[in-house]
Amino acid sequence: MLKSVSDLTKPDPYFSGDAGFIGSTLQDLHRDMRAFELPISLSDSVRRSHDAIRHAYIYAYFSYDLLTLAASQTFPCLELALRERIGHQFAGRVNSRGRLRPAMLHELLKSAKEQNLISAEIEYLSKMRNMFAHGSDTILNPPLFLTTFEIVTDIIRELYLSQQV
Repeated sequence: MLKSVSDLTKPDPYFSGDAGFIGSTLQDLHRDMRAFELPISLSDSVRRSHDAIRHAYIYAYFSYDLLTLAASQTFPCLELALRERIGHQFAGRVNSRGRLRPAMLHELLKSAKEQNLISAEIEYLSKMRNMFAHGSDTILNPPLFLTTFEIVTDIIRELYLSQQV
């Protein structure tokens, strides 16, 4: 339900501890996100996308549903970073109708892994992405989000670190 204007700045019951969830403070959520800084050398578009996810996580303090929104944007952010870093390698591909066919997340991850640009295990990442992109009844909580976001952030860092070497 949409909160009333007078309740917009009140903590969501999940974070205030009123709904059976262990309470967290706004400062706790902000501290969580400070650990996920990206290097300044990354493009503005990747950094902006990543920061939007971090802000959605923090603002979930006021509306728990924003945690799902943050999770749903995690993989498009990763895909954007991969496209900017290695997407040119797939330029010019077309489908059977002659339309451009950009590489999908799984192809980009596989290519980055084969080129030793990333070291993460990638087999399950596309499945996780599909879970968030196509809807799921998974109960998302901050630890589950943080685990996924840490993996994605580490891949982005590593992907661009290899460019600087």
